Amino acid sequence: MTELGLEAGIGFIPFGGLGMTAFGALTKNDVAPVRAAAARLLSNDPDPRSGEALGAAIADKSTIVRVAALEAIAKRGDPALISDIQPALSDRDDFVRYTAAAAIIRLSRLEREPGLRVSLDATSRPRSPGL
Repeated sequence: MTELGLEAGIGFIPFGGLGMTAFGALTKNDVAPVRAAAARLLSNDPDPRSGEALGAAIADKSTIVRVAALEAIAKRGDPALISDIQPALSDRDDFVRYTAAAAIIRLSRLEREPGLRVSLDATSRPRSPGL
């Protein structure tokens, strides 16, 4: 009986990789999502040191932190931070480069048309067609 159970269990080993991957992801001591969440929160903080912290976060080793920092800088609407974003245009990750380009476009437009900030903020949140 034990031998039958062992053979049945071995038959599922190829699928065990998924479980081990999920277990590894859940038990990994990675705080990148926390740093990304912190970057998103800094988008609403008017303190200039928050802008400096977001500028530094653009060089973080984690892609999600870099993207969150770029999105937060764009949301802050401070065109003075464009120079901090420019190095991200050469990032190794496509998503970071695209987010940096979008942030520069948004901040450049805000720089040219300061009254545009309100209308951009109102349209920055996509809504479901049914709402």
